[in-house]
Amino acid sequence: MNYRGQNARRINPSARRPAVAPGGVIRFAAGLYLAQTQPGLEGVAWSEIAFRCGASGAARELARRTIGDRAGATIFHAERIDSLRALRSVEDLFALVGYRRFAPANPAAPARPGAALERVRAAVHGARHIDEALETRARFTPGGRAGRRIQFRVVARMAGDHEFRRVDFRRAVENAMVERGDHVWRLADDEAGADVEFWATMLPGEFLLALRLSDERMRHREYKAAHLPGSLRPAVAAAMAWLSEPAEHDVTLDPFCGAGTVLVERAHLGRYAKLIGGDSDPAALAAARENIGPRHQPLELHEWNATALPLARACVTKVVTNLPWGRRHGSHEENLALYPRALAELRRVAAPGATFVILTADSRLMDQAIRRERMRPERIFRVAILGAPATIYVMRNS
Repeated sequence: MNYRGQNARRINPSARRPAVAPGGVIRFAAGLYLAQTQPGLEGVAWSEIAFRCGASGAARELARRTIGDRAGATIFHAERIDSLRALRSVEDLFALVGYRRFAPANPAAPARPGAALERVRAAVHGARHIDEALETRARFTPGGRAGRRIQFRVVARMAGDHEFRRVDFRRAVENAMVERGDHVWRLADDEAGADVEFWATMLPGEFLLALRLSDERMRHREYKAAHLPGSLRPAVAAAMAWLSEPAEHDVTLDPFCGAGTVLVERAHLGRYAKLIGGDSDPAALAAARENIGPRHQPLELHEWNATALPLARACVTKVVTNLPWGRRHGSHEENLALYPRALAELRRVAAPGATFVILTADSRLMDQAIRRERMRPERIFRVAILGAPATIYVMRNS
């Protein structure tokens, strides 16, 4: 869905600053939701949520959590979430149905075997708002159901040190769900047979039980017909495009476009004047053409050297790109020459005041290139992409 009418005004991802510290105490109540993204992008996800919920303050952020190096989450209250079907920077959306804080263990007192899992089971038994969450899912996701007999599966996650294994944690949640009397809960034989998914998360001193509202279409975009090794995750590409503050006059450039993910995600965020992408790899451009198709125009795709772009000076207003990490593509030695030359060329084709949003895993090399160009990042996001540390730089062309 393209919010062209709504996006006539400029999106400003900084317009709604978080009202909570990254930790934040969760006061459990009805109408709480959890949006999951890659670690470090929780604030970007919240910015998009607040925008799509409207300027009336219909959503309020309560807390943020990082779940190991694989997931980040913003937890928020909302009266209605119908408009959140269009979220792009979020990989999954959940209703928070159970929550419990646990006092830190006393090292001086011997722990009773199984006591922690008993507390988990009690938290699942006492989980409230499951019926409301089932009804919300039935409205939010086509094919969702909220009947009397429900087959379910549990996805268990743990971060930090605990006195039990993840498999035991998952079984404790599964058994507690079966014991509940509000529905006839049956454990599904496999993922395909489950009517609903519960995601149980154990953090240091904290247990969260969430019912998944979204399905795989929020995480895996339907346009991604062609895939490349190391291709950027759609939600990360969307978060980067969001950070560029999309506006209808944008001429957006991705000089390392790969499979075209950044370009497509930018197209879905609203009106633009033109999209321009290019890559030195013909196979990548073939994948980009297949993924983009004829839908998003005007658009140009080029096979080129990103250090010598066939573009006029000052013709681009936004640069959104994922630089080669030197792992699957290229090497660190090649990046030593590539990064400074590419950044200098991007400055040449960028108009004064143009926004740069650049992702890289080699922050040291990027910092050197930025200093050489005398640029100053406005915002820096330390993120993890599938567990790999990386950095997003947001800068202006002076």
